[in-house]
Amino acid sequence: MNNPVSLLKDRHRQLTFDLLSRRKEISRVEIARELNVSLQTGMKIMSYFTDYGLAVSMGGVGTQVGRKPQMYAFNPNAAHVIAAVNEGSVLRVCVLNLACEILAQETADLRGNIRSVIVEQPCEIAQNLLNNLEKEGRKPEKLLGAAMCLPGVVDEENRTISFAPSFVEGSSYKIGDLLDEASRCLGVSVIAENDVNAAVYGEYAGCGNPDLAFISIGSGVGMGLVLDGKLRRGPMFTAGEIGMMPYFDAQAQGNLRTVEELISLDALKKRFGFDRRFGVQAMNPKMREVMIGSVSDAVVFIVWAGASMLGLTDFVLGGITADLLGEDLFEAVRKKASQRIPLPVSVLRQTLVYPEIVGAAKKIIDANKRDLLAMDD
Repeated sequence: MNNPVSLLKDRHRQLTFDLLSRRKEISRVEIARELNVSLQTGMKIMSYFTDYGLAVSMGGVGTQVGRKPQMYAFNPNAAHVIAAVNEGSVLRVCVLNLACEILAQETADLRGNIRSVIVEQPCEIAQNLLNNLEKEGRKPEKLLGAAMCLPGVVDEENRTISFAPSFVEGSSYKIGDLLDEASRCLGVSVIAENDVNAAVYGEYAGCGNPDLAFISIGSGVGMGLVLDGKLRRGPMFTAGEIGMMPYFDAQAQGNLRTVEELISLDALKKRFGFDRRFGVQAMNPKMREVMIGSVSDAVVFIVWAGASMLGLTDFVLGGITADLLGEDLFEAVRKKASQRIPLPVSVLRQTLVYPEIVGAAKKIIDANKRDLLAMDD
């Protein structure tokens, strides 16, 4: 049976970590008030954080009238994580601190082979980044773990990936051995996560909205879900895989196909005849308008499904296609949503440049928080 005193101490430390990481600076008086503990207990808690480098004392001489309170600042560089994301044809690898701030990053063209995607390229790039940080005198003192964000259905329990045709043949592929190999290379635990799940968790970490959907339209189409403050995957790890749903698009000769077959980037290139990433800017205006109409119809369909089935009101729209079509797409989606959906919904732009990277880092930090805060136990 767990010791009640240890459980209470663990809870106090986790709450303090959350407060510090959110506010950046806090006084021991505020800590005591927020945790509903005595000033002496608040002082012990903050002594732990300063002793292990998680916080820095900023001075102050008590709480008497005319004196400054003892203040503490969060030290986000007390530990670091590695996060990598498959961005279609590009691999991005980053080193982040406890505040999910990117300290170093590098991109490389993907070579396609799944072992290269999960082991060879990310490990090589991560080691280069860590070596460069060491040369600059910014060597991470502690690495908590690493995460690989992949475009496909990632089953964490069985450590498999499926529905990932860009680099996996067949319906399912076991990646456990590859993750273990990457772990040995980097010297930390390595996990895999679906890229859109990571993106919604990153946006959630930024805004704090406990009920949020992230719709990604690009090389694939997917939706990540945070419900009641928790990432929702479902028993088959397919929650939010909206790209698999059948969809009727009148502008596509009335064909019934999946959402992804109709509005993925490759499908749009084939239907509307642009062959470069930014070729959409040079399209015939009428053709571009038709494409925006087709994509916005599908996005509103996705929003309506999420609003009616899950009761969601806030949807973040991101991905390569959303970036390419810009504000014209958002205006079309918002207008159609207000006309067609009899529920209050908001379609928002993503707030982070790399939400997948931030979400992956936040997931590692959350998973390791208890061990990080139990260094004297």
